[in-house]
Amino acid sequence: MSNRRITSHARGGSVQLTNCLHSLFALELLSPSPEIYLISPWISNVPLMNNRFGQFRILVGDTEEGELRLATVLSILADRGSKVRIIYRPHPQTEEFLSVLPSTIEYRKSMTLHAKGLITKHCYLRGSMNFTYSGVNLNDEEIELTTNLTDVSYALIEAQQRWEGLAQ
Repeated sequence: MSNRRITSHARGGSVQLTNCLHSLFALELLSPSPEIYLISPWISNVPLMNNRFGQFRILVGDTEEGELRLATVLSILADRGSKVRIIYRPHPQTEEFLSVLPSTIEYRKSMTLHAKGLITKHCYLRGSMNFTYSGVNLNDEEIELTTNLTDVSYALIEAQQRWEGLAQ
């Protein structure tokens, strides 16, 4: 399946959305992309994976964390060689999230950012969802996931261009 649409207001949609994110980040931990772009106006340290029983030990090593949160997963990916780049809009909640990230993760702000997405060599996730607890678990959201290589390649090029444009 190269495309999948998830609406979180539909019955079970929030579970589908969290399971989708869980799978995407597990794939990244298993086979890290050279570049990862997280684009979201608002970001918080949202829980991504339930690790209460250590079921992800093979992917993340021994950790006492029962929930693997966004900052932890991104940090591990950066440690494994991924160039993790975050594009965000200035907001206190997002600034708090960025303050806990290691210096190996790069971020740039965009005062007009409204786009949201996650782009890796494996996939392109886009839609209305911010990477916050409310965006992932509470709000009515609609996202689309594609693994079509052409779409993913174009999305990566666009993310790289957006990134470079913010450096000026």
